[in-house]
Amino acid sequence: MRLRSKLNFSVLSFLIIPIMIFWNPQFLSLMGVQPYWPLFWLLPWAIIYGPMNGLFSGIFLGLVLDALNNDYHSQIPGLVICGIWFGRLSVSRDSINKFKFGLLTSMGTLICGLVYFSQIILFSSNLKSFYLFSFAIKNIFSQVFLTGILAPIFCSWLFLLFDNRKLEVNKFRNPTST
Repeated sequence: MRLRSKLNFSVLSFLIIPIMIFWNPQFLSLMGVQPYWPLFWLLPWAIIYGPMNGLFSGIFLGLVLDALNNDYHSQIPGLVICGIWFGRLSVSRDSINKFKFGLLTSMGTLICGLVYFSQIILFSSNLKSFYLFSFAIKNIFSQVFLTGILAPIFCSWLFLLFDNRKLEVNKFRNPTST
């Protein structure tokens, strides 16, 4: 029963991402730009469960976000790159620093933003209006800054919850180990 309740918490925390995107709280916005919410969940998940789970989580997060957006560009490539990269990081519970979360999510947001922006540039049919893309640069850097500022709060909380969940699942599967 404990395993099922802990699994439900992971699904519930995953479902908060689309809710936060739709809600878009103004007190967490900067110049009308909200933080990149998927990385708050993907970073602790991929660090704890590894690169393969980071890959699949990036794909699934990208599918959910692409279903919410009504455009031809995908967020899957950026999230997959970040999921694999975050999963390859070997971070123990003792060596975790909250400011590492801010730096990693800032770099991940920059990667995801540039991958998405490059898709827009590559597949755009009208390159004569290239100067209009300067707003995209402002949005990317606002999102990088805001995500980096808020990441120590959200990521450290989710890291502790996911890490405790993993420890309890391992105790449930192997009760003889201490």
